Amino acid sequence: MNPLLLDLALILIVAGLTTVVFKYLKQPLVLGYIVAGFLTGPYFEYIPTVKEVSSLDFWGEIGVVFLLFGLGLEFNIKKLIKVGSIGFTTVTAEVILMSIVGFSVGRLLGWSDISSIFLGGMLTISSTSIIIKAFDDLGLKSKKFAQNVFGVLVVEDIVAVLLLVVLSALAISSDISGTEMFYKILYLFLFLLLWFTGGIYIIPSIFRKIKFRVSDETLTVISLGLCLGMVAITEYSGFSSALGAFMMGSILSGTIYTDRIIKLVQPVKDFFGAIFFVTVGMLVNPQTIAEHWSTILLISAVVIFIKPLSAILGLLLSGQTIRNAMQSGFCLCQIGEFSFIIASMGQSVGVVNDELYPIIVSVSIITTFATPYMINASGSVYDKLYSLLPVSWARVFDRLGTGRKTINRRTEWNSLIKRYFTVVIVYSGWLVLVVTFFTKYVNPFIISKLTNFTHVKLLCLVITLLAMSPFVYGLLKKRDRNRDFDKIWKDSRFSRGPLISMVLLKYIVAAIAVNFVIAKYLAASAGVVILLTLIVVAVVYYSKNLKNYYSVLEQGFLENYHYGDVKRKVVIPRALADEMHTDTVLVGVSSPVAGRSIRTIHRMYNTGALVLRIIRGESYIDVPAKEEILLPGDMAVVLGEDEQIMKFRSLCESPSSRFNVEPDEIDLFHFTIPPESPIIGMDANITRFRDRFGLILVAIDRDGVDGLLKPNSTVIFEPSDTIWIAGDRKHVESLMN
Repeated sequence: MNPLLLDLALILIVAGLTTVVFKYLKQPLVLGYIVAGFLTGPYFEYIPTVKEVSSLDFWGEIGVVFLLFGLGLEFNIKKLIKVGSIGFTTVTAEVILMSIVGFSVGRLLGWSDISSIFLGGMLTISSTSIIIKAFDDLGLKSKKFAQNVFGVLVVEDIVAVLLLVVLSALAISSDISGTEMFYKILYLFLFLLLWFTGGIYIIPSIFRKIKFRVSDETLTVISLGLCLGMVAITEYSGFSSALGAFMMGSILSGTIYTDRIIKLVQPVKDFFGAIFFVTVGMLVNPQTIAEHWSTILLISAVVIFIKPLSAILGLLLSGQTIRNAMQSGFCLCQIGEFSFIIASMGQSVGVVNDELYPIIVSVSIITTFATPYMINASGSVYDKLYSLLPVSWARVFDRLGTGRKTINRRTEWNSLIKRYFTVVIVYSGWLVLVVTFFTKYVNPFIISKLTNFTHVKLLCLVITLLAMSPFVYGLLKKRDRNRDFDKIWKDSRFSRGPLISMVLLKYIVAAIAVNFVIAKYLAASAGVVILLTLIVVAVVYYSKNLKNYYSVLEQGFLENYHYGDVKRKVVIPRALADEMHTDTVLVGVSSPVAGRSIRTIHRMYNTGALVLRIIRGESYIDVPAKEEILLPGDMAVVLGEDEQIMKFRSLCESPSSRFNVEPDEIDLFHFTIPPESPIIGMDANITRFRDRFGLILVAIDRDGVDGLLKPNSTVIFEPSDTIWIAGDRKHVESLMN
């Protein structure tokens, strides 16, 4: 009998039994798999052990591929953009501080530079599965701080994939120079640009065309085939297989079959993922742990205490309150799956110490058990710290992170520059890709086949320019949909210099790309080459056929990019208080609030939650009047604290009828009233404010007043008041204007 068959039977039976035990103990199943690996591994002799460890290692590598593929299926670019500055700022602080701390600890322990660098990478990434499990067990998923944690985890997953790429490059060439690393990162950027933008354009379009011809079996085969195909491409291109699996998953996340693919691939991911974690457990050597117990405790202490501090710092820098920052940061006190993957990669190429793998697994186990205790302790630690502070410091704590950055600081310049550099970077990257592809592969092939054709180089020139033309056109004529350019041009003549420079930069980039190609395939003087460059750029700019062709390409890409979005969404706002946020509630058929007006619901049940929007089929009722009636099947977007929203939800729906809408346009804003504002002197009557501006007035922050003023007819708006309003972003901007 094939030994591999016996090995699989052994590890799956043992893994099944251990996971049942860990499920009963309410512990993450990942730990059960690791224990199963230890019990069936070479260091535990009391039960039969596996024979073909090398074969199982290969299957474990496939497990990593499918784990990353599943992660990509639940990720898309819009989700990354949605988490905004909170996720990016926090993870940046984590990466910088934990990399420094990890490297320092490694050197303190006498490890090599490369092993210390790998240790820093392992300590950077938290475990998504363990945190989600802890939130489920503790009932914290609906808390305000939990939303911050989920945003951080999204960015951490992306950074983990990039870490795999960078560390694998360091592992292959440990003496890599700064210049070489720069080119590798540039190469990675172009590679990601090619496959993400090209994949989003092509693959979802194909799936939509065959939507009536795909069975579950066919969809499973196609999805796994695309995954492994992208893995092969990334490995051939010099990157890790994990990057390819993640990329294909994120591309498929924008198709019409996303939910079906996730459901169909889940058993495959679970099976191979279990094998991977079992192989992790096989490398746990009790003798190594006994020898390095002090090292394990030191690294565990760093993860449990220093890692949360790095996250808290990042959250504070992103504008969160002290309480929110501490509650969120204390959740990020463990390492998990990605640390195993990084350690496995370093060990497979022989650049890390042999004892590092079992040490990092032991650290993961210790920090996993500590996670729920740290989460529970966060609130009490903050309360204790707050109670010990002097009164003046306590006031600073109260103010810190409450968002003095106001909406009227978000000028047209910020919006214009963000879109401008996105356009320049994306289209310039595609021009580099097209020129490189045709110069290295297509044109040499044409020249080799048409050796007797006199004007073969001219043919290559024309073909290359035709391939470049849509991207040159997009670079030069990409529309500013918000017309911020025109607004700035009209408002201030002093801004025209930078605007002209921005336009010229696009023309210079386009001219350089065209000039390079013409000079390569046409033997002519510099003057002729420059003249032809100007002619080509002008023809591209004014071509109506190219305009139509580009519009089709752009429309197809945008349809795929935005596919699956709800027509209009809502977004979790910045905190008015620690627990203030939005949520979406489905009104059930048997709900006691169904058929009642908002005024009646407030009077009868006094939940305290404000209804910002009613989603009724394809229509929306923004900032509904108190006379508006909630009907069965409506989705109500409500604003309030955790307890208020939970009370409103309990009235509206049963636990089995949850429907979640991710937020986007409904928001909680705050801005300071300027001295010349016409609303100065008006009273803060909520009903009149809503009728006039289509917004809900939530609170007023006034200097010299302890706390927030509740709006009513007796409160008069004064200069420098900071008003908190909820509603549609466009209405807020209209009010400001």
